[in-house]
Amino acid sequence: MASKCSGKKRKVSDEGRSFQIKWTNQYFFTEVNKKAVCLICSEAVSVFKEYNIKRHYDTKHAFSYDKFEGQFREDKVSELKTKLSGQQLIFKNVSLQTESLVKASYAVAEIIAKKSKPFSDGEFVKECIECVADIICPDKKAQFAKLSLSRQTVARRIEELASNVERTLKYRATNFQFYSLALDESGDASDTAQLAIFLRGVDKDFIITEELAALVPLKGTTKTIDLMEGVTETLNRFGLKYTNLSGVTTDGAPAFAGKREGLVKLLQAEASKVGNISVMQYHCLIHQENLCAKSLNLDSVLKVVVKVVNFIRSHGLRHREFQNFLQNLDSELEDIVYYTEIRWLSCGKMLKRVFDLRNEIQTFMEEKGKPIVEFKDADAILPFW
Repeated sequence: MASKCSGKKRKVSDEGRSFQIKWTNQYFFTEVNKKAVCLICSEAVSVFKEYNIKRHYDTKHAFSYDKFEGQFREDKVSELKTKLSGQQLIFKNVSLQTESLVKASYAVAEIIAKKSKPFSDGEFVKECIECVADIICPDKKAQFAKLSLSRQTVARRIEELASNVERTLKYRATNFQFYSLALDESGDASDTAQLAIFLRGVDKDFIITEELAALVPLKGTTKTIDLMEGVTETLNRFGLKYTNLSGVTTDGAPAFAGKREGLVKLLQAEASKVGNISVMQYHCLIHQENLCAKSLNLDSVLKVVVKVVNFIRSHGLRHREFQNFLQNLDSELEDIVYYTEIRWLSCGKMLKRVFDLRNEIQTFMEEKGKPIVEFKDADAILPFW
């Protein structure tokens, strides 16, 4: 008696029951998602037990369906199966349509985020989509109208996409053999300092991952200790250790590259505590180019080129005449560009554009009675290009 009481209660899942094909013809039942479903009323019986299925049929449908025998019964079963498949297909199509609308919403939100557009532009995009659908496929317009692109939805979608990117980066960071950091600090439109932390790592299969790991707002001071706190918090969030930190790239600002108390020195000190004494320091390549551009003496070229550009573009009529002149010559380039000193890369763009149009510019300036003597002296000006 004691042995019987001590035994565990048997579970239905342990009995290994399965659906019997004969139940379909006998009791009008079929198997759907591991459940016995009645073809007549669509009611489900969770346990594959003939007693339960037979009782359901006898109590609810036997009076009406016992009259079907032989081939007539088989035909009725086939008819009910087709009807059930049609109902399932309707629900499946609705589910697929809903899934497609959600995917489309995420795709549009991703584009809005990449282009740095306001979240409210989602409503404008939806209006454009509905207008196009009304012209190209009017019968599908109702489906496009269900696309959710409200400001709140776009914001939520972008947050979810960002979270997914962070989770992916965290997963890959666990497999990094070595990683390096690129750091930059600048102010945004609201004068809040932002510390951008870029992460680049490589795993044992030499697969390189490069991504913006964090954008840390510095609402107070921007001292070295504040920058260190932001970097430390980011490394801890991604589970990165100083043991496999290989290098740090900065723009050379004192808070980053100070010889005694710069951020790089603090990172190297933390790495040395765990035996990593090979953390290398790099200067951002773009900033190096900027410094090189400032050290070059291009006054002999810039004075002439800026004078020409200002002569053409400072006067509206003259600018339009120059553009028409290029069109008449079937030139690939349609205009010249200004040089903005604060944006030093624009200097190279301006010089290249003027060089590519040097013959057209010379002809236009001669027509205006302003020939450019320097353009004729190729030995003096070409080396700077």
